[in-house]
Amino acid sequence: MSAFPSSAMGLPASLKYDLPPSMSDSARAYSVNVAPDGITSVTAPVGAISYATTVAQPAFTSQNVSFTIPSGMSDSVFMDCAATTLSFTLTYTVGTAASVSGTNAAANLIGSAASFFDALQLYSNNVPIETINQYGLLQNFLLQNTANLSERNGGLSIAMGADTNSATGIELATAATGTFRYSFCIPLLSVIGYNTDKFFPVGSVNNLQLIMTTAALSPIVAYAPTITTNVTLSTGPTLSEFRLNMKYVDVGDVAAAMLRQTLQDGKWFIKSTTYTNSAVSIPSGSQGAQQVLLQIRNSSVRSVLHQFGIAAGNVSPNGAYDAVNIGQNLRQLQVGGAFFPNYPINDSQRPAEGYQYLIGALGGSIPKSYGTVVTREMYNSVGGASVPAGSDNALVLPATVARAAPTGSDGGSVSVIKFPASAYYGYDLEKSAGILFQGINTRASPPFLNLNLAGATGSTVTCQSWGMSDVVLVIDHESKQCTAFI
Repeated sequence: MSAFPSSAMGLPASLKYDLPPSMSDSARAYSVNVAPDGITSVTAPVGAISYATTVAQPAFTSQNVSFTIPSGMSDSVFMDCAATTLSFTLTYTVGTAASVSGTNAAANLIGSAASFFDALQLYSNNVPIETINQYGLLQNFLLQNTANLSERNGGLSIAMGADTNSATGIELATAATGTFRYSFCIPLLSVIGYNTDKFFPVGSVNNLQLIMTTAALSPIVAYAPTITTNVTLSTGPTLSEFRLNMKYVDVGDVAAAMLRQTLQDGKWFIKSTTYTNSAVSIPSGSQGAQQVLLQIRNSSVRSVLHQFGIAAGNVSPNGAYDAVNIGQNLRQLQVGGAFFPNYPINDSQRPAEGYQYLIGALGGSIPKSYGTVVTREMYNSVGGASVPAGSDNALVLPATVARAAPTGSDGGSVSVIKFPASAYYGYDLEKSAGILFQGINTRASPPFLNLNLAGATGSTVTCQSWGMSDVVLVIDHESKQCTAFI
């Protein structure tokens, strides 16, 4: 019988009294708040908030709001990426107050305040470092699968515009005249935001610019079964008072000299994460085996996230922000000759397995990630198709902005506006965590999504996907140029 393995003698951490390192007396930290360069406000049409008995998404106003980030001042200055946020204000003026009634009548922001933005772009010396398309939709995907209702009742309701009694954005005032004002401060999903856990050497980079593109479609749902008097705005929804908020740390000349000695070939190398978007349409009437090509061609794709959406309407009042189950009884990601997972997922009969793979793709842990805002009925919300025979009992087909309780449930129907369809899907492609480029190279073999649809789709379906990929930022100390390798 083998002996029990022994370990080296040592002391517990509670008996280690060594002090952490100290920074130079000349080191300091300070906040940097930057206003936009050109456009300082974006005003949408007055019809961006208008009640309807059949939901549709009116136009918003797509504009580029750009920020010049102070940079290139000294190689002792760094940005603390964890503190980067974007703050702004929504205002509008109601000229005629609304008088509406009926079950599920609501005027809600969809998702969170990030829904006001369609894209993020980051440049250095006019060279693109990062581009994230469908930015608000991606933020909503991540938020829904990391936050729970208690957190939405807390700080999320203050900073990001989450509602305190639903799983979507705040309710907007329409039943009284006057000017209404809502402020937001959202974390930045970027390599200069919470995607990077190292300080970014902003003092060693020249001409850093961030561009946020506002939404083309209004991220506001206004629905009522009975409209006695529709709301009329005298001033359309206006986004203004934009501020890019950052924290800079000047480590001092002594520490900067020490850091310069550690550089390889005079360059900084920073590992981060970014997201590459691919949108593909599945035609109306599609049925049976389908193969969807996702144009995600990166060196190290750690996971692929995606959702299905149908056009805004009473079944899908939140438009693209309703992630629906399209009646698939087989789902699997293929990259070259490899399949993820090996055994196909059946979202109709075994949806719980699919959710487990999603949590793995997001890098989550069971205790936290299984306590998100997504409920069983939200995850199993079917859109644009009938519920396949033999499905899990929780699969429900919404109608007239309401999702009926599953048979046998002691709950009632709920509003899809307040509890949106949340059929989010993901595939974990990582070889091993904690190493460089632990994902799969998809440059030569982009991923395919293999599906089998139990019934014909009732409308065109849009598959929005993102490849969560490793990115290495290379910053040349001499030329002060930043290059991204994805």
